[in-house]
Amino acid sequence: MQRIRSVDPKHAQGRTKELLATVEQAFGVVPNAARVMANSPAVLESFLALSTAMKGIAIGDKLHHQVKLASSESNACAYCTSILTAMGPAAGLTAAELLEGRSTQAKDVRANAALKFAKAVLESKGKVRDDDLRAVRQAGFGDTEIVEIVASLVVGHFTNFINNVAETALDIPEAPALVHCAACAA
Repeated sequence: MQRIRSVDPKHAQGRTKELLATVEQAFGVVPNAARVMANSPAVLESFLALSTAMKGIAIGDKLHHQVKLASSESNACAYCTSILTAMGPAAGLTAAELLEGRSTQAKDVRANAALKFAKAVLESKGKVRDDDLRAVRQAGFGDTEIVEIVASLVVGHFTNFINNVAETALDIPEAPALVHCAACAA
């Protein structure tokens, strides 16, 4: 059962109402995660600003999405994993690439290096080894892209933690467990 209430856009007031309308314009619906964030207009506005600012980043939408999936899987956030999986095709990801993001292993050498670096950041809580930085740089990522990979993880953590604390009720189909996905892909 959800532990933090969802704000109903029909009953929202002031800035909260405006922000929820912005979400609806962008997505056609107001996901339950946004309704939970709407308990604090500052939180919802911060999330929207950060998400908007991350559009057009050098690592691209696909890798940004895969890195957020790595975060969701690492944090066991069923809501975020489910919504990112559902939105993946709109970001240009195939079912296999969605699985790659979740498992932090990609067939593409460059994407694989980025996902391995993301995994190292997650596992070390950001205190990566020099070898981790060297490996991602050798795959062609400069400082701009490295900072964007870390920021993509932060965006993931932002939503993962809120949804895990709230136990946000799914309003989208639940993504299958990673073990099940791997068996389906085989």
